[in-house]
Amino acid sequence: MKDCELLIIGAGAAGLTAARTAAESGCHQVVLVDSKAKPGGVLLQCAHQGFGQGLTGPQYIEQLLRDFPKQVELQCATTALSISKNKVAVLSGAKTGLQRLRFQELIFAAGCREIPAGALQLAGTRPEGVYTAGQVQEMMNLQYRVPEGPAVILGSGDLGLIMAGQLSASGCQINALVEQREKCGGMPRNQLHLERYALPLLCNSTVSRVYGERKLAGVVVHNLQSGKEDFIPCRTLLIAVGYTPERTLIQELGVPEWLQLCGNCKAVHSMIEGVIQEGKTAGARAWRNIRSGVC
Repeated sequence: MKDCELLIIGAGAAGLTAARTAAESGCHQVVLVDSKAKPGGVLLQCAHQGFGQGLTGPQYIEQLLRDFPKQVELQCATTALSISKNKVAVLSGAKTGLQRLRFQELIFAAGCREIPAGALQLAGTRPEGVYTAGQVQEMMNLQYRVPEGPAVILGSGDLGLIMAGQLSASGCQINALVEQREKCGGMPRNQLHLERYALPLLCNSTVSRVYGERKLAGVVVHNLQSGKEDFIPCRTLLIAVGYTPERTLIQELGVPEWLQLCGNCKAVHSMIEGVIQEGKTAGARAWRNIRSGVC
């Protein structure tokens, strides 16, 4: 069994910041693991600007990795399978294989997951062409593929608006943005896409049914005020209705003093600055606990 002072699960912005802060404070044995092949988390697929001083997601991660402390052992393509109450993690890595790691402090920075179509009350079939916004973002920015149009987007928050703009700029027609609230939910800078691309916004509405056999053919949009329903043809339905913190791995641990949460697994943040600050706080506190023997 291998030992370390600090184990951090999740190498997104929060985990990277926590690792840097702990190492620069004096922690000598920091292990940072992430299931993806590269550090950066969801920011790697965010091609739009708006992080820090007008950076894209990949540019922001590049900045976080600059002069990264050498005492941080970064294990990518490594999945945390379990965490026990006696402070032992079971990890499975592409290069390391199965390993048991004993730690003194744990920082959980696993981020959040999107609410999928399966969590919504959508009647009808489950044909090809129904994606979450993050899936389409990854498809376009990492795999360089544009989903088949036309598209309907459920949710007009920031990610829904950003993807509406990117899809439109790529030549994919948007037949409707469907929003259950009375008005668009995104920041003003992202709402500019509505005017720029003349995108139809249907407020007080939701998607109630999906049609299609093998491939998506269209959706039914239900007006929550009038009760009226309209069929809108589309080949892609993009679900952008929000996120939920990812805490599955630690849900049975309770709240031990050696465990900290930071970033979007603690609470979903709208701005990167909040994520960074939580990473700094968690990293500094972990080292104080290790140094003082609290753990």
